[in-house]
Amino acid sequence: MRFINKKAAVLVVAVLTVFLLASSAARDKYRFEVSKQIINVAFSPIESVFTQVGYSIRHFGMGISDMITLYKDNQVLKDQNEELRAAINKTTEIEAENTRLRALLDYKKAAPQFGFVVATVINRDPNTWSSVIGINRGTNDGLTKDMPVVTPQGLVGNIVEVYTNSAKVQLILDPRSAVGSLVQRTESRVAAIVEGSGAKPATPRMVNLARDADVINGDIVITSGLGGIYPKGLLVGEVADVVDEAGGLLKYAVLKPAVDFDRLEEVMVIVRQPVLPPPLPPATVPQPEVPAPQKGAR
Repeated sequence: MRFINKKAAVLVVAVLTVFLLASSAARDKYRFEVSKQIINVAFSPIESVFTQVGYSIRHFGMGISDMITLYKDNQVLKDQNEELRAAINKTTEIEAENTRLRALLDYKKAAPQFGFVVATVINRDPNTWSSVIGINRGTNDGLTKDMPVVTPQGLVGNIVEVYTNSAKVQLILDPRSAVGSLVQRTESRVAAIVEGSGAKPATPRMVNLARDADVINGDIVITSGLGGIYPKGLLVGEVADVVDEAGGLLKYAVLKPAVDFDRLEEVMVIVRQPVLPPPLPPATVPQPEVPAPQKGAR
């Protein structure tokens, strides 16, 4: 009986031990799950922060990369824009030059009696801006002193100094210039000298006109061909005003030049003019024959 009690006691102890161990394991597992949840709850904000920081870093890195790409693309577009603008400017300049040269060619065709050398304006003396220009043609191109210089619009001036590959042209705006001119209008045909004005360099004058000379606003003035330098018929300008000189019997006409001297780029030098035939000798009038006297007559 005592043995049975011992067995029962051992069995009870064993069962209790197993139960206690199972309970302890269950409690440990529960504590682990609880601890895990506590840790998750505790570290969840930190994990969220790190996640956001990582996303921001990745997003920021992608933003910098996009900005760099955008900057490079912008630089490429800017360079292409500059190249396109330069090409447009070059094309515009070529078109303008072609237009000017075409006008020169048309003028040459319209005046076959003249020989021309086309020259480019290469400088203007700041001290004589309205008086003298430099061109890139000289004796090597057949130029000599006093040759007339024109554009399709009209008279520019004449050569005053010539070198091997360049020359200086005195403009009709120079007060030292003197151009024999006349009014083209048929009813007038008044002839006078056109010279530059020191007071108003842009407006030459037709000077020493008689008070009753038939010159009015709007008259066209051309070269008269007198003086041996300029051929007849070159356009000089248009009468803009007629002014009576104070205390005298003369007046002068203010001209608007045919040529825009501020925009001179190419000019034409007249290197050959038509040769005029020599004047005919004066005609001799035949004298009537006088009959010889007969002998014995009285």
